[in-house]
Amino acid sequence: MELKLEELSYQRTAIKSVVNVFDGTTRNTFDNATAEGIRFNQTTLNPEQIAENIKTVIHENGIDEATAKLSPDNDLCIEMETGTGKTLVYIKTIYELYKQYGFTKFIILVPSVAIRQGTLGTFKNFAKQLEAIYGFQPHSFEYDSKKLNKVTGFIEDQHPHVMIMTLAAFNSDDKILNQAQREDLFNNIPFIDAIGKTRPIILMDEPQEGMDTDNSIRQIAKLNPLAKIRYSATHKVVKNLLYRLTPYDSYKQGLVKKIEVLTVTEKNDEATIKIELVETQNGKGDPKAKLKVWKQKSGKFVFEETQWLKVGDNLGEKVNNPSYLNYTIERIAKSLRDQKWRVTFTNGTEVIERQTAGNVASIWALQLEWLINRHFAKSQRFAAQGIKCLSLIFIDKVANYMSDDPVIKNLFIEKYKAIYPEWHNGQEPTPQHIQDIQGYYFAATGKGEYTDSEVTMKSNKEIYDLILRKKDELLSIDNPVQFIFSHSALGVGWDNPNIFNIATLNTAYSEIRKRQEIGRGLRICVNQQGQRVYDLANV
Repeated sequence: MELKLEELSYQRTAIKSVVNVFDGTTRNTFDNATAEGIRFNQTTLNPEQIAENIKTVIHENGIDEATAKLSPDNDLCIEMETGTGKTLVYIKTIYELYKQYGFTKFIILVPSVAIRQGTLGTFKNFAKQLEAIYGFQPHSFEYDSKKLNKVTGFIEDQHPHVMIMTLAAFNSDDKILNQAQREDLFNNIPFIDAIGKTRPIILMDEPQEGMDTDNSIRQIAKLNPLAKIRYSATHKVVKNLLYRLTPYDSYKQGLVKKIEVLTVTEKNDEATIKIELVETQNGKGDPKAKLKVWKQKSGKFVFEETQWLKVGDNLGEKVNNPSYLNYTIERIAKSLRDQKWRVTFTNGTEVIERQTAGNVASIWALQLEWLINRHFAKSQRFAAQGIKCLSLIFIDKVANYMSDDPVIKNLFIEKYKAIYPEWHNGQEPTPQHIQDIQGYYFAATGKGEYTDSEVTMKSNKEIYDLILRKKDELLSIDNPVQFIFSHSALGVGWDNPNIFNIATLNTAYSEIRKRQEIGRGLRICVNQQGQRVYDLANV
Protein backbone atom coordinates (compact mmCIF):
# COMPACT_ATOMS: atom_id res chain seq x y z
CA MET A 1 0.00 0.00 0.00
CA GLU A 2 1.34 3.44 -0.95
CA LEU A 3 0.29 6.27 1.36
CA LYS A 4 -0.72 9.37 -0.57
CA LEU A 5 1.19 12.60 -0.02
CA GLU A 6 -1.05 15.56 0.77
CA GLU A 7 -0.36 19.29 0.61
CA LEU A 8 -1.53 20.62 3.98
CA SER A 9 -1.42 24.31 4.86
CA TYR A 10 -0.35 23.89 8.49
CA GLN A 11 2.57 21.70 7.41
CA ARG A 12 3.59 24.32 4.84
CA THR A 13 3.61 26.93 7.61
CA ALA A 14 5.83 24.77 9.85
CA ILE A 15 8.26 24.17 6.98
CA LYS A 16 8.30 27.81 5.93
CA SER A 17 8.98 28.86 9.53
CA VAL A 18 12.32 27.05 9.51
CA VAL A 19 13.26 27.98 5.95
CA ASN A 20 12.68 31.69 6.60
CA VAL A 21 15.15 31.74 9.48
CA PHE A 22 17.88 31.60 6.83
CA ASP A 23 16.26 34.17 4.53
CA GLY A 24 19.00 36.18 2.82
CA THR A 25 21.58 33.37 2.83
CA THR A 26 23.69 33.12 -0.31
CA ARG A 27 23.08 29.77 -1.98
CA ASN A 28 25.70 27.13 -1.14
CA THR A 29 27.57 25.79 -4.18
CA PHE A 30 30.64 23.73 -4.94
CA ASP A 31 32.66 26.93 -5.25
CA ASN A 32 31.72 28.53 -1.93
CA ALA A 33 30.91 25.50 0.25
CA THR A 34 33.73 23.03 -0.42
CA ALA A 35 37.18 22.88 1.15
CA GLU A 36 39.74 20.11 1.68
CA GLY A 37 37.46 17.66 -0.08
CA ILE A 38 34.59 18.36 2.32
CA ARG A 39 31.23 19.78 1.26
CA PHE A 40 29.75 21.83 4.09
CA ASN A 41 26.80 24.02 5.00
CA GLN A 42 27.30 27.71 5.59
CA THR A 43 25.20 30.83 5.96
CA THR A 44 26.28 34.33 5.04
CA LEU A 45 24.02 35.76 7.74
CA ASN A 46 25.44 37.02 11.02
CA PRO A 47 23.79 36.16 14.38
CA GLU A 48 21.95 39.49 14.50
CA GLN A 49 20.37 38.89 11.08
CA ILE A 50 19.29 35.38 12.06
CA ALA A 51 17.80 36.77 15.29
CA GLU A 52 15.79 39.31 13.29
CA ASN A 53 14.55 36.58 10.96
CA ILE A 54 13.45 34.53 13.98
CA LYS A 55 11.50 37.49 15.35
CA THR A 56 9.80 37.98 12.00
CA VAL A 57 8.79 34.31 11.88
CA ILE A 58 7.34 34.16 15.39
CA HIS A 59 5.39 37.38 14.89
CA GLU A 60 3.91 36.02 11.65
CA ASN A 61 2.89 32.88 13.55
CA GLY A 62 1.33 34.82 16.43
CA ILE A 63 3.86 33.73 19.06
CA ASP A 64 5.01 36.35 21.55
CA GLU A 65 8.70 36.63 22.39
CA ALA A 66 8.25 35.38 25.96
CA THR A 67 6.55 32.19 24.76
CA ALA A 68 9.14 31.72 22.02
CA LYS A 69 11.94 31.99 24.60
CA LEU A 70 14.31 33.75 22.25
CA SER A 71 17.88 32.60 22.60
CA PRO A 72 21.22 33.30 20.89
CA ASP A 73 21.79 29.54 20.72
CA ASN A 74 21.46 27.89 17.33
CA ASP A 75 18.39 25.94 18.48
CA LEU A 76 15.02 26.24 16.77
CA CYS A 77 11.81 24.63 18.07
CA ILE A 78 8.80 23.33 16.20
CA GLU A 79 5.92 22.15 18.39
CA MET A 80 3.47 19.88 16.61
CA GLU A 81 0.84 17.69 18.19
CA THR A 82 1.49 13.99 17.79
CA GLY A 83 -0.19 12.54 14.73
CA THR A 84 -0.07 15.68 12.59
CA GLY A 85 2.81 14.60 10.35
CA LYS A 86 5.88 15.86 12.20
CA THR A 87 8.22 13.39 10.48
CA LEU A 88 7.02 14.35 7.03
CA VAL A 89 7.35 18.03 7.96
CA TYR A 90 11.01 17.78 8.84
CA ILE A 91 11.72 15.62 5.80
CA LYS A 92 10.10 18.19 3.50
CA THR A 93 12.02 20.90 5.38
CA ILE A 94 15.23 19.17 4.26
CA TYR A 95 14.06 19.29 0.65
CA GLU A 96 13.18 22.98 0.96
CA LEU A 97 16.47 23.94 2.62
CA TYR A 98 18.40 22.36 -0.22
CA LYS A 99 16.10 23.89 -2.82
CA GLN A 100 16.33 27.39 -1.34
CA TYR A 101 19.89 27.57 -0.03
CA GLY A 102 21.81 24.54 -1.29
CA PHE A 103 22.33 23.08 2.20
CA THR A 104 23.45 19.47 1.70
CA LYS A 105 24.33 18.01 5.10
CA PHE A 106 21.55 16.88 7.41
CA ILE A 107 21.51 14.60 10.43
CA ILE A 108 18.25 13.31 11.86
CA LEU A 109 18.88 12.46 15.50
CA VAL A 110 16.39 10.05 17.05
CA PRO A 111 16.14 8.56 20.55
CA SER A 112 15.00 5.05 19.67
CA VAL A 113 14.96 2.34 17.04
CA ALA A 114 11.19 2.74 16.66
CA ILE A 115 11.53 6.37 15.62
CA ARG A 116 14.55 5.62 13.44
CA GLN A 117 12.71 2.93 11.52
CA GLY A 118 9.66 5.16 11.24
CA THR A 119 11.78 7.92 9.72
CA LEU A 120 13.47 5.55 7.28
CA GLY A 121 10.05 4.20 6.34
CA THR A 122 8.68 7.68 5.69
CA PHE A 123 11.62 8.49 3.41
CA LYS A 124 11.01 5.26 1.50
CA ASN A 125 7.22 5.58 1.30
CA PHE A 126 7.23 9.12 -0.08
CA ALA A 127 10.51 9.11 -2.05
CA LYS A 128 8.94 8.97 -5.53
CA GLN A 129 6.19 11.46 -4.72
CA LEU A 130 8.67 13.96 -3.25
CA GLU A 131 11.04 13.51 -6.20
CA ALA A 132 8.15 14.33 -8.54
CA ILE A 133 7.61 17.58 -6.63
CA TYR A 134 11.21 18.70 -6.07
CA GLY A 135 13.06 17.08 -8.95
CA PHE A 136 15.69 15.42 -6.78
CA GLN A 137 16.03 12.81 -4.06
CA PRO A 138 18.51 13.18 -1.16
CA HIS A 139 20.59 10.18 -0.21
CA SER A 140 19.14 9.07 3.13
CA PHE A 141 20.70 6.26 5.12
CA GLU A 142 20.86 4.72 8.57
CA TYR A 143 24.21 5.16 10.30
CA ASP A 144 26.03 1.85 10.68
CA SER A 145 29.49 1.71 12.26
CA LYS A 146 30.33 -1.18 9.93
CA LYS A 147 29.61 0.92 6.84
CA LEU A 148 31.83 3.96 7.28
CA ASN A 149 32.00 4.39 3.52
CA LYS A 150 28.51 5.89 3.76
CA VAL A 151 29.78 8.39 6.32
CA THR A 152 32.64 9.25 3.98
CA GLY A 153 30.09 9.88 1.24
CA PHE A 154 28.13 12.08 3.62
CA ILE A 155 31.22 14.19 4.24
CA GLU A 156 32.45 14.48 0.66
CA ASP A 157 29.48 14.39 -1.70
CA GLN A 158 27.97 17.48 -3.29
CA HIS A 159 24.53 15.86 -3.41
CA PRO A 160 22.28 16.33 -0.34
CA HIS A 161 22.76 13.59 2.26
CA VAL A 162 20.64 12.70 5.27
CA MET A 163 22.19 10.52 7.98
CA ILE A 164 19.72 9.04 10.47
CA MET A 165 21.26 8.04 13.76
CA THR A 166 20.70 7.62 17.49
CA LEU A 167 22.69 9.22 20.28
CA ALA A 168 24.14 5.80 21.04
CA ALA A 169 26.21 6.07 17.86
CA PHE A 170 28.50 8.72 19.35
CA ASN A 171 27.59 9.34 23.00
CA SER A 172 30.87 8.09 24.47
CA ASP A 173 34.55 8.40 23.59
CA ASP A 174 34.92 4.71 22.74
CA LYS A 175 32.40 4.89 19.89
CA ILE A 176 33.90 4.42 16.43
CA LEU A 177 33.03 7.94 15.29
CA ASN A 178 35.04 9.37 18.20
CA GLN A 179 38.09 7.11 17.91
CA ALA A 180 41.31 8.86 16.91
CA GLN A 181 43.51 5.75 16.65
CA ARG A 182 42.14 3.95 13.60
CA GLU A 183 43.53 2.97 10.23
CA ASP A 184 40.41 4.17 8.40
CA LEU A 185 40.28 7.76 9.66
CA PHE A 186 39.01 10.48 7.35
CA ASN A 187 42.04 12.56 6.31
CA ASN A 188 43.78 11.49 9.54
CA ILE A 189 41.09 12.93 11.80
CA PRO A 190 38.28 11.14 13.70
CA PHE A 191 35.05 10.86 11.76
CA ILE A 192 33.23 12.96 14.36
CA ASP A 193 35.60 15.86 13.60
CA ALA A 194 35.16 15.41 9.86
CA ILE A 195 31.38 15.43 10.26
CA GLY A 196 31.75 18.60 12.32
CA LYS A 197 33.51 20.26 9.39
CA THR A 198 30.38 19.75 7.27
CA ARG A 199 28.39 22.00 9.69
CA PRO A 200 25.34 19.72 9.47
CA ILE A 201 21.82 20.84 10.20
CA ILE A 202 20.60 18.51 12.94
CA LEU A 203 16.91 17.69 13.11
CA MET A 204 16.16 16.37 16.61
CA ASP A 205 13.13 14.10 16.78
CA GLU A 206 11.65 14.01 20.31
CA PRO A 207 14.67 15.75 21.91
CA GLN A 208 13.12 15.46 25.38
CA GLU A 209 13.97 11.75 25.21
CA GLY A 210 17.56 12.04 26.42
CA MET A 211 19.03 14.68 24.11
CA ASP A 212 19.23 17.41 26.75
CA THR A 213 21.42 15.71 29.33
CA ASP A 214 24.83 17.25 29.98
CA ASN A 215 26.58 14.40 28.18
CA SER A 216 24.22 14.53 25.19
CA ILE A 217 24.67 18.29 24.83
CA ARG A 218 28.44 17.85 24.95
CA GLN A 219 28.44 15.04 22.38
CA ILE A 220 26.07 16.81 19.98
CA ALA A 221 28.28 19.90 20.14
CA LYS A 222 31.09 17.81 18.59
CA LEU A 223 29.00 17.67 15.41
CA ASN A 224 29.38 21.45 15.16
CA PRO A 225 25.87 21.97 13.76
CA LEU A 226 24.90 25.00 11.74
CA ALA A 227 21.52 24.69 13.45
CA LYS A 228 19.62 22.28 15.69
CA ILE A 229 15.93 22.04 14.88
CA ARG A 230 13.89 20.42 17.64
CA TYR A 231 10.60 18.67 16.79
CA SER A 232 8.16 17.42 19.42
CA ALA A 233 4.68 17.76 20.85
CA THR A 234 6.07 17.74 24.39
CA HIS A 235 9.23 19.84 24.54
CA LYS A 236 10.99 20.04 27.88
CA VAL A 237 13.54 22.58 26.65
CA VAL A 238 12.24 25.43 24.51
CA LYS A 239 14.49 27.84 22.60
CA ASN A 240 13.34 29.99 19.70
CA LEU A 241 9.89 28.43 19.32
CA LEU A 242 9.02 29.19 15.70
CA TYR A 243 5.73 27.35 15.29
CA ARG A 244 3.06 25.79 17.52
CA LEU A 245 0.29 23.37 16.68
CA THR A 246 -1.35 22.58 20.01
CA PRO A 247 -3.60 19.61 20.84
CA TYR A 248 -6.61 21.94 20.92
CA ASP A 249 -5.77 23.48 17.54
CA SER A 250 -5.19 20.04 16.03
CA TYR A 251 -8.52 18.67 17.17
CA LYS A 252 -10.44 21.86 16.34
CA GLN A 253 -9.08 21.82 12.78
CA GLY A 254 -9.84 18.12 12.32
CA LEU A 255 -6.17 17.20 11.95
CA VAL A 256 -6.30 14.31 14.41
CA LYS A 257 -8.79 11.63 15.34
CA LYS A 258 -10.96 11.74 18.42
CA ILE A 259 -9.53 9.74 21.30
CA GLU A 260 -11.87 8.00 23.73
CA VAL A 261 -10.48 7.52 27.22
CA LEU A 262 -11.90 5.18 29.84
CA THR A 263 -10.92 6.00 33.41
CA VAL A 264 -11.15 3.09 35.81
CA THR A 265 -10.95 3.93 39.52
CA GLU A 266 -10.93 1.86 42.66
CA LYS A 267 -13.34 2.24 45.51
CA ASN A 268 -11.39 3.54 48.49
CA ASP A 269 -12.42 1.19 51.27
CA GLU A 270 -10.91 -1.53 53.39
CA ALA A 271 -11.88 -4.24 50.91
CA THR A 272 -9.62 -2.71 48.29
CA ILE A 273 -6.11 -4.16 48.35
CA LYS A 274 -4.42 -0.83 47.83
CA ILE A 275 -0.76 -0.15 48.62
CA GLU A 276 1.35 2.97 48.13
CA LEU A 277 5.10 3.31 48.69
CA VAL A 278 5.52 6.46 50.78
CA GLU A 279 9.12 6.52 52.00
CA THR A 280 12.30 4.45 52.08
CA GLN A 281 15.26 4.36 54.42
CA ASN A 282 18.67 3.24 53.22
CA GLY A 283 21.15 4.05 55.96
CA LYS A 284 22.85 1.53 58.17
CA GLY A 285 21.59 -2.00 57.80
CA ASP A 286 19.06 -3.30 55.31
CA PRO A 287 16.68 -0.93 53.46
CA LYS A 288 13.30 -0.24 55.05
CA ALA A 289 10.07 1.17 53.68
CA LYS A 290 6.91 2.89 54.82
CA LEU A 291 3.74 1.98 52.97
CA LYS A 292 0.29 3.50 52.93
CA VAL A 293 -2.42 0.86 53.33
CA TRP A 294 -5.80 0.16 54.94
CA LYS A 295 -5.09 -0.35 58.65
CA GLN A 296 -7.50 -1.51 61.33
CA LYS A 297 -7.57 0.84 64.31
CA SER A 298 -10.16 0.81 67.08
CA GLY A 299 -12.48 -1.34 65.02
CA LYS A 300 -12.28 0.94 61.96
CA PHE A 301 -10.22 0.87 58.80
CA VAL A 302 -8.18 3.93 57.88
CA PHE A 303 -5.90 4.46 54.90
CA GLU A 304 -2.63 5.64 56.43
CA GLU A 305 1.10 5.03 56.72
CA THR A 306 2.66 1.98 58.31
CA GLN A 307 5.66 1.93 60.59
CA TRP A 308 9.03 1.11 59.05
CA LEU A 309 8.86 -2.31 57.37
CA LYS A 310 11.66 -4.68 56.36
CA VAL A 311 12.12 -7.76 54.21
CA GLY A 312 10.18 -10.69 55.68
CA ASP A 313 7.42 -8.59 57.25
CA ASN A 314 3.87 -9.76 56.56
CA LEU A 315 1.75 -6.72 55.75
CA GLY A 316 -1.52 -8.25 56.94
CA GLU A 317 -0.08 -8.98 60.36
CA LYS A 318 1.58 -5.58 60.68
CA VAL A 319 -1.58 -3.57 59.96
CA ASN A 320 -4.15 -6.01 61.37
CA ASN A 321 -5.95 -6.39 58.03
CA PRO A 322 -6.48 -9.95 56.75
CA SER A 323 -6.83 -8.64 53.19
CA TYR A 324 -3.04 -8.21 53.14
CA LEU A 325 -2.05 -11.60 54.62
CA ASN A 326 -0.82 -12.73 51.19
CA TYR A 327 1.62 -9.80 51.09
CA THR A 328 5.02 -10.61 52.59
CA ILE A 329 7.89 -8.30 51.66
CA GLU A 330 10.48 -10.09 49.56
CA ARG A 331 12.68 -7.20 48.43
CA ILE A 332 13.22 -3.46 48.98
CA ALA A 333 15.54 -2.00 46.36
CA LYS A 334 16.24 0.93 44.07
CA SER A 335 16.14 0.24 40.33
CA LEU A 336 19.32 1.05 38.43
CA ARG A 337 17.27 1.65 35.29
CA ASP A 338 14.90 4.39 36.47
CA GLN A 339 16.34 5.18 39.93
CA LYS A 340 13.00 4.49 41.62
CA TRP A 341 12.53 2.53 44.83
CA ARG A 342 10.46 -0.64 44.68
CA VAL A 343 8.93 -2.95 47.25
CA THR A 344 8.34 -6.46 45.93
CA PHE A 345 6.13 -9.00 47.68
CA THR A 346 6.37 -12.79 47.57
CA ASN A 347 3.09 -12.97 45.62
CA GLY A 348 4.68 -11.04 42.74
CA THR A 349 3.10 -7.65 43.47
CA GLU A 350 5.48 -4.73 43.08
CA VAL A 351 4.94 -1.21 44.40
CA ILE A 352 6.96 1.62 42.87
CA GLU A 353 7.52 5.15 44.14
CA ARG A 354 4.50 7.38 43.43
CA GLN A 355 2.49 4.42 42.15
CA THR A 356 -0.28 2.36 43.66
CA ALA A 357 -0.61 -1.41 43.69
CA GLY A 358 -4.06 -2.80 44.14
CA ASN A 359 -6.41 -5.30 42.59
CA VAL A 360 -5.01 -4.34 39.19
CA ALA A 361 -6.14 -7.49 37.41
CA SER A 362 -9.77 -6.45 37.78
CA ILE A 363 -8.93 -3.00 36.46
CA TRP A 364 -7.08 -4.47 33.49
CA ALA A 365 -10.04 -6.74 32.79
CA LEU A 366 -12.37 -3.73 32.65
CA GLN A 367 -9.99 -1.86 30.36
CA LEU A 368 -9.65 -4.82 27.99
CA GLU A 369 -13.40 -5.39 27.97
CA TRP A 370 -13.94 -1.77 27.00
CA LEU A 371 -11.18 -1.87 24.38
CA ILE A 372 -12.44 -5.04 22.68
CA ASN A 373 -16.02 -3.77 22.53
CA ARG A 374 -14.90 -0.44 21.06
CA HIS A 375 -12.67 -2.30 18.59
CA PHE A 376 -15.51 -4.45 17.28
CA ALA A 377 -17.90 -1.49 17.09
CA LYS A 378 -15.48 0.58 15.04
CA SER A 379 -14.35 -2.33 12.88
CA GLN A 380 -17.92 -2.98 11.78
CA ARG A 381 -18.64 0.72 11.28
CA PHE A 382 -15.53 1.29 9.13
CA ALA A 383 -15.73 -1.89 7.05
CA ALA A 384 -17.76 -0.30 4.25
CA GLN A 385 -15.11 2.43 3.87
CA GLY A 386 -12.25 -0.06 3.63
CA ILE A 387 -10.70 1.12 6.88
CA LYS A 388 -9.00 -1.45 9.08
CA CYS A 389 -9.28 -0.80 12.82
CA LEU A 390 -6.20 -1.39 14.99
CA SER A 391 -5.92 -1.25 18.78
CA LEU A 392 -2.77 -0.66 20.83
CA ILE A 393 -2.25 -1.98 24.36
CA PHE A 394 0.57 -0.73 26.59
CA ILE A 395 1.41 -3.16 29.38
CA ASP A 396 3.26 -2.65 32.66
CA LYS A 397 5.91 -5.33 32.09
CA VAL A 398 6.74 -7.80 29.35
CA ALA A 399 6.34 -10.81 31.66
CA ASN A 400 2.62 -10.11 31.94
CA TYR A 401 2.27 -11.01 28.27
CA MET A 402 5.22 -13.34 27.63
CA SER A 403 5.78 -15.78 30.51
CA ASP A 404 4.52 -19.03 31.96
CA ASP A 405 1.74 -17.06 33.64
CA PRO A 406 0.96 -14.15 31.27
CA VAL A 407 -1.73 -12.34 33.26
CA ILE A 408 -2.58 -9.71 30.66
CA LYS A 409 -2.52 -12.12 27.72
CA ASN A 410 -4.80 -14.53 29.56
CA LEU A 411 -7.19 -11.72 30.48
CA PHE A 412 -7.26 -10.56 26.86
CA ILE A 413 -8.03 -14.05 25.54
CA GLU A 414 -10.71 -14.55 28.19
CA LYS A 415 -12.43 -11.25 27.38
CA TYR A 416 -12.04 -11.67 23.62
CA LYS A 417 -13.66 -15.12 23.68
CA ALA A 418 -16.52 -13.82 25.80
CA ILE A 419 -17.20 -10.68 23.72
CA TYR A 420 -16.60 -12.01 20.19
CA PRO A 421 -19.96 -13.87 19.83
CA GLU A 422 -21.89 -10.71 20.73
CA TRP A 423 -20.54 -9.01 17.60
CA HIS A 424 -20.43 -12.03 15.28
CA ASN A 425 -23.90 -13.59 15.37
CA GLY A 426 -23.08 -15.99 18.16
CA GLN A 427 -20.04 -17.52 16.45
CA GLU A 428 -17.11 -18.60 18.62
CA PRO A 429 -13.55 -17.53 17.70
CA THR A 430 -11.12 -20.34 16.95
CA PRO A 431 -7.84 -20.61 18.90
CA GLN A 432 -5.95 -19.91 15.66
CA HIS A 433 -7.97 -16.75 15.04
CA ILE A 434 -7.27 -15.48 18.56
CA GLN A 435 -3.57 -16.12 18.06
CA ASP A 436 -3.48 -14.44 14.64
CA ILE A 437 -5.17 -11.19 15.69
CA GLN A 438 -2.49 -10.48 18.32
CA GLY A 439 0.74 -8.71 17.44
CA TYR A 440 3.43 -7.86 19.96
CA TYR A 441 6.71 -5.97 20.09
CA PHE A 442 8.77 -8.33 22.25
CA ALA A 443 11.41 -10.92 21.44
CA ALA A 444 13.23 -13.66 23.32
CA THR A 445 16.74 -13.09 24.66
CA GLY A 446 19.40 -15.79 24.71
CA LYS A 447 18.36 -16.55 28.30
CA GLY A 448 14.79 -17.24 27.26
CA GLU A 449 13.46 -14.00 28.72
CA TYR A 450 11.46 -11.47 26.70
CA THR A 451 12.27 -7.83 26.13
CA ASP A 452 11.65 -4.96 23.70
CA SER A 453 15.28 -3.83 23.58
CA GLU A 454 16.66 -2.81 20.18
CA VAL A 455 19.34 -5.51 20.00
CA THR A 456 16.95 -8.33 20.82
CA MET A 457 14.17 -7.04 18.59
CA LYS A 458 16.47 -6.95 15.57
CA SER A 459 17.14 -10.66 16.05
CA ASN A 460 13.43 -11.37 15.63
CA LYS A 461 13.13 -10.18 12.05
CA GLU A 462 9.47 -11.13 11.54
CA ILE A 463 8.19 -9.04 14.45
CA TYR A 464 10.71 -6.24 13.88
CA ASP A 465 9.78 -5.89 10.22
CA LEU A 466 6.01 -6.07 10.69
CA ILE A 467 5.74 -3.57 13.53
CA LEU A 468 8.49 -1.14 12.50
CA ARG A 469 9.75 -1.50 8.94
CA LYS A 470 6.56 -2.67 7.26
CA LYS A 471 3.98 -1.17 9.56
CA ASP A 472 1.94 -0.11 6.52
CA GLU A 473 1.18 -3.83 6.04
CA LEU A 474 -0.79 -3.66 9.27
CA LEU A 475 -3.20 -1.36 7.42
CA SER A 476 -4.18 -4.12 5.01
CA ILE A 477 -7.37 -5.99 5.76
CA ASP A 478 -5.55 -9.11 4.52
CA ASN A 479 -3.17 -8.91 7.49
CA PRO A 480 -4.88 -10.59 10.48
CA VAL A 481 -3.18 -8.56 13.24
CA GLN A 482 -5.66 -6.22 14.94
CA PHE A 483 -4.34 -5.82 18.51
CA ILE A 484 -0.75 -4.75 19.18
CA PHE A 485 0.86 -5.20 22.60
CA SER A 486 3.87 -3.12 23.66
CA HIS A 487 5.73 -2.26 26.83
CA SER A 488 7.56 1.01 26.18
CA ALA A 489 9.39 0.88 22.84
CA LEU A 490 6.32 2.02 20.87
CA GLY A 491 5.35 4.72 23.37
CA VAL A 492 7.21 7.53 21.60
CA GLY A 493 7.66 8.14 17.91
CA TRP A 494 5.95 5.02 16.55
CA ASP A 495 2.50 5.50 15.16
CA ASN A 496 0.05 3.99 12.75
CA PRO A 497 -2.84 6.00 11.30
CA ASN A 498 -5.39 3.27 11.96
CA ILE A 499 -4.85 2.98 15.71
CA PHE A 500 -8.31 3.85 17.02
CA ASN A 501 -8.24 2.48 20.55
CA ILE A 502 -5.53 2.57 23.19
CA ALA A 503 -5.45 0.88 26.58
CA THR A 504 -2.66 1.74 28.98
CA LEU A 505 -2.36 -1.21 31.33
CA ASN A 506 0.40 0.54 33.21
CA THR A 507 0.69 3.45 35.61
CA ALA A 508 2.04 6.38 33.63
CA TYR A 509 2.04 9.30 36.04
CA SER A 510 3.99 11.58 33.72
CA GLU A 511 1.73 13.88 31.74
CA ILE A 512 4.28 13.84 28.91
CA ARG A 513 4.32 10.05 28.84
CA LYS A 514 0.52 9.89 28.79
CA ARG A 515 0.36 12.39 25.94
CA GLN A 516 2.95 10.43 24.00
CA GLU A 517 1.13 7.12 24.52
CA ILE A 518 -2.24 8.55 23.54
CA GLY A 519 -0.56 10.25 20.60
CA ARG A 520 0.02 6.87 18.95
CA GLY A 521 -3.63 6.97 17.88
CA LEU A 522 -4.09 10.57 16.78
CA ARG A 523 -3.15 10.35 13.10
CA ILE A 524 -5.94 10.56 10.54
CA CYS A 525 -6.82 7.06 9.33
CA VAL A 526 -6.36 5.74 5.80
CA ASN A 527 -8.38 3.36 3.64
CA GLN A 528 -7.15 0.43 1.56
CA GLN A 529 -5.99 2.81 -1.18
CA GLY A 530 -3.73 4.69 1.25
CA GLN A 531 -5.95 7.78 1.17
CA ARG A 532 -6.68 9.65 4.39
CA VAL A 533 -10.32 9.72 5.46
CA TYR A 534 -11.34 13.01 7.06
CA ASP A 535 -15.06 12.30 7.39
CA LEU A 536 -15.33 13.05 11.11
CA ALA A 537 -18.98 12.04 11.20
CA ASN A 538 -18.01 8.48 10.36
CA VAL A 539 -14.60 8.34 12.03
